[in-house]
Amino acid sequence: MNPFICPRCRAPLLPDQTGLTCTQGHHLDRAREGYINFLLANQKNSREPGDAREQLLARRQFLQAGYYQPLADALTAVVPKQTKSLLDLGCGEGYFTRAIAAGLDAQAQVLGMDIAKAAIQLAARQGFPAGGAAIAYGVASSYQLPVADHSMEVICRINAPSSASELQRLLVPEGLLIIVSPADEHLLSLRQMIYQQVRPHPQPQAPEGFRMLQQSRVSHSLQLTPGELTQALLRMTPFAWRLSEPLQEQLIHQGLNDRADFHLCVYTRVS
Repeated sequence: MNPFICPRCRAPLLPDQTGLTCTQGHHLDRAREGYINFLLANQKNSREPGDAREQLLARRQFLQAGYYQPLADALTAVVPKQTKSLLDLGCGEGYFTRAIAAGLDAQAQVLGMDIAKAAIQLAARQGFPAGGAAIAYGVASSYQLPVADHSMEVICRINAPSSASELQRLLVPEGLLIIVSPADEHLLSLRQMIYQQVRPHPQPQAPEGFRMLQQSRVSHSLQLTPGELTQALLRMTPFAWRLSEPLQEQLIHQGLNDRADFHLCVYTRVS
């Protein structure tokens, strides 16, 4: 089943030679990288919404070095192997999307969506994991997703915003919502260099219409070597711009010892 719906009229979209066309005649071109841009002009809050390309490239460099592999392994473990349809919401450059897809059957449908066009371009260029499910990527707002009602068995949301009502719309009645968010010790040493008083991250709360099934903590040390990888971490974090230039140069020169610390929560819809 093709799960996409038209962002203009919400009619089903069907594949053709150059992209997708809905039953009302609206056509969406497939980019040369293979993704579809579903984002309408009136859904943008800026000219290029989402993370900047420089930030995305830094994240890809950092993630491909394996620093968050324990989180990728934990995500793969909680996604049921029999899952037939999964949406990675706010997928970024696709690192975790590929890890999850690699653990699923080749017949499964995996969607990766992000509002940043640069993120989806990078993700689509990476291709698919060997032996796992193929991935369909699209540029879209997490608050107005071009995906059919009750078409997803699993939704993953990793450090991304969303609407609870939209999540309920997309999931099948017994579907799972997996949310990853930073825990108290996440990059604590770095945050202590920036803020005089470090505020704790919010504790996980079930989105409206959901109840928690499982909660776990993924926590491990981060020992970043001096140079490019420390620089990549600084560039990918949302608070890096608060660091003074001399402090950034000092950290890049000496490296950084810190911790990765995440909440991993699994929810289901309240019937």
